[in-house]
Amino acid sequence: MRGKILPKAILFDLDDTIISFDGGVEYAWEKTCKSFVESENTAFNDTELLESIKKIRNWYWSDPERHRVGRMDMIKARREIVKAALDELHFFNQDKAYKMADDYSKLQEELISLFPKSIETLEKLSDLGVRMVLVTNGTSEKQRGKINKFCLSGFFEYCLIEEEIGFGKPDIRIFEIALQKLNLKAEEVWMVGDNLVWDIEAPKKVGIFAVWNDFRRKGVPKDSTIIPDWIISDISELIV
Repeated sequence: MRGKILPKAILFDLDDTIISFDGGVEYAWEKTCKSFVESENTAFNDTELLESIKKIRNWYWSDPERHRVGRMDMIKARREIVKAALDELHFFNQDKAYKMADDYSKLQEELISLFPKSIETLEKLSDLGVRMVLVTNGTSEKQRGKINKFCLSGFFEYCLIEEEIGFGKPDIRIFEIALQKLNLKAEEVWMVGDNLVWDIEAPKKVGIFAVWNDFRRKGVPKDSTIIPDWIISDISELIV
């Protein structure tokens, strides 16, 4: 543990912390774009379509409020992104745009997987007596679906899901609820997650030790004002 003493409890993010959610994103978009271009015999190629989608996708998710609304209905959000990207390329067909988005959603869902050492790490933490709570944004259907798919519920005393609670990260109330349920002080708890704003900046505001899962191994952006208390690239490092 590199000299660190484990806390009484750890709050875990789900996507890109315990499971690899973004790992198949680029592959899924590339494959979907290629299939679309081939089937529709478009005037643009798959690379041009992919670049258009990336541009719209970055714009769409960059706004915190749009992000909050969009993540509560990912199917709709992806349909809007694909339609806007195709519109930019002068391909105006809503039905085909929506089908492409749905094809992507299906493929990306199939590619979601556990990080290799996730279960082993959760088992070791449980054996060591560390209490655990899952704190995740998104809908109940999607997040519960992942929890059930990978048999994760048994590791956590509570699963705090944005839609079920009524608000999510970075609202500090979600962390305050976790502390209340655990009946622990902030200094007795860690938060582990991949999002610098949601999983690091927000819990630090209430005094929780914040561990950033830099699974992409890119380091903190140079222009970031958010400083994690500890940086790891895989949750297995918590017990090394």
